[in-house]
Amino acid sequence: MKLRTRLSLGLGAIAVAFAVTGYLVATTQHRYLTEQVDRDLQRSLPLARGILENRVGPVAPDDGASLSKLYIGHLGADDTLVTFVQGQSTTGTPEVTVAVARVHVRPGSSEPFTVDGVGTSERWRVLIATRRQSDGFEIIALSLESTDAAYQRLLIATGVGALAVVAIILLIAAWVMRLGVRPIREMTATADAITSGETDARMASYPAGTEAAHLANAFNSMLDERDQADERLRQFVADASHELRTPLTSIRGYADLYRQGGLHDSGRLDDAMRRVSGEAERMGSIVNDLLLLTNLDRGLQLHFEPLDIADVLADVVADARVVQPDRQITLAAEHSLLATADRQRLHQVVAALVHNALVHTPVAAPIDIIGRTETGGVVIEVIDHGAGMDDEMAARAFERFYRGDPSRSRHSGGSGLGLAITTSIVEAHGGRIALHTAPGAGCRFTIALPGPVVSASSG
Repeated sequence: MKLRTRLSLGLGAIAVAFAVTGYLVATTQHRYLTEQVDRDLQRSLPLARGILENRVGPVAPDDGASLSKLYIGHLGADDTLVTFVQGQSTTGTPEVTVAVARVHVRPGSSEPFTVDGVGTSERWRVLIATRRQSDGFEIIALSLESTDAAYQRLLIATGVGALAVVAIILLIAAWVMRLGVRPIREMTATADAITSGETDARMASYPAGTEAAHLANAFNSMLDERDQADERLRQFVADASHELRTPLTSIRGYADLYRQGGLHDSGRLDDAMRRVSGEAERMGSIVNDLLLLTNLDRGLQLHFEPLDIADVLADVVADARVVQPDRQITLAAEHSLLATADRQRLHQVVAALVHNALVHTPVAAPIDIIGRTETGGVVIEVIDHGAGMDDEMAARAFERFYRGDPSRSRHSGGSGLGLAITTSIVEAHGGRIALHTAPGAGCRFTIALPGPVVSASSG
């Protein structure tokens, strides 16, 4: 059953329950008022008997209101009703026949019953009495005009209240439909459209502060992130395919050349095998980088241990000086830069940043490596004084396979995955990496690793 149907049934049940309750209240009140008239009628019976027997007694003070509605008369055998007492608040007479009187008369007593009035809409509550030495029946009655009027007013009030409740229920239903059910129906239609292939479909906007608005915004954000992730995945697959296609093309070319007899000379064959081996190594490096990124994305378990990061920085600087002995490489690290980290992966991160600086800046550009402690962690900075990057290149520097510098060819040693791997390793440590650069100002990579910093005494 649809939510709209359940809501309509629920609100309808409330309206019916209110109407039934109002009717029961009105009916109960009418029964109570009728019983009160019966009590007044029983109290009026001695007075009526006295009037009929010509021995009227005193009237109690609280019976004045009842006397104004009292009717006393004699019903003859021929259905003739002779009036003895007509209350000043009454306008007609009760419609009683001998046949009706015989049905309701009882030996020694009589139960009140209701009859209509003659020549008026007024109803009466009647008692039948008999007297010795008298033919016919004595009629004692009280008008129900005020009782019926009270009952009618109560029914009208209940009806008006029911209409008001129905109107409020309809307003609530319309409000709920507008803010609750309709958005769900529209969201379902949008979700079905997306499932059918309309990937650009989005949820409509709804009044701010409502659950529908929050759900629509969250759903649209999820769709946007999914589209961005899909686009990144497509780009990643395209870039990976392109990166792997290049060495495969070279290897296939040398293989075809060999089959065609173009490598009979031993020197050319050795050079071809060397080139094939180099392309295979580069392809293996790309595959290893991709596997590492995949493992990091899946939550690669790192081997954390207390270590002195200053030693890691010193090892990286020593390796870099061997690669380019003519470049000025400066290390400025605190003596005991102790923290908890994966030594191998941290060395890989710093070495990748230094390697980028060595490859993409001139030898005359100095490189600075800085290590220091800050509140709650350790900060490592790798600074080169090269050409720097513009804002667009800096924003995409950590993307996978991105090469912002056209001079960075595939044969210069980079796969375009180095900074992506660096970012993943730093984030796996719970840290963050940032790039500060500008054209002509060089690049400064800042790595912040979280604490707590390991004290020297605990090493």
